[in-house]
Amino acid sequence: MADHDRLFFTRWVLFLLVANEASGLPKVSRERLHALLFMSFASSRYYAIEPLRQRARRTPQGPYYRQAHVALGGLVLGGMVSVEDFKAHPAARDLQFEGLFRPTMKGVEVARVMRETITGGRLYRFLLDMCLAAAAVTEHVEVGEQAAGELDRILDADLTYRRAVARFGDSLELQDSSDARTPTVEGLSTIQERLDMQGAYNRKDVVAAYQALLLRRSAMVA
Repeated sequence: MADHDRLFFTRWVLFLLVANEASGLPKVSRERLHALLFMSFASSRYYAIEPLRQRARRTPQGPYYRQAHVALGGLVLGGMVSVEDFKAHPAARDLQFEGLFRPTMKGVEVARVMRETITGGRLYRFLLDMCLAAAAVTEHVEVGEQAAGELDRILDADLTYRRAVARFGDSLELQDSSDARTPTVEGLSTIQERLDMQGAYNRKDVVAAYQALLLRRSAMVA
């Protein structure tokens, strides 16, 4: 991966952690970070933003992006992200570590400066919408651990992720080469068409409706 790609990945991870914090969602665990990244990559084209990576490694804990841990380690060492309950994860092939992650004041300030660019502002707005939608869908749950559980169920039920895990192989693909859009973007677009008939709405409303449907579907399967 080229240096500029690493920087873009680090920016995506930092923005995601800052947006998660700003939305009042629970602290981000290792598994949830990768799941959030997968869903954000699967849905970013709905906001006309190209995803950074289209392939994640399949693990028993869910999707895994090695570069996410490289970026996360750099953010922690740079004082932009704090980690609680740190411990190494016994992964034979990959760089992984356990913990709960949240941005520091320095990280929030760095993200604020990076949002002042056009592309940075668009990326952060998208990630913030995704996290605010999740917060709205889970706001009926008062206990933090239960809210985290509902968020994890939403991420696990994402249409693109479910299609990816249903296939064999070591990688989790976002989309087939013949696909114009991921299943997630297809789902968001279908919801938007329905909302078009009901009057005023914004893209965050569409994302929230999508996540609410995922949560309902996961409850029916459980």
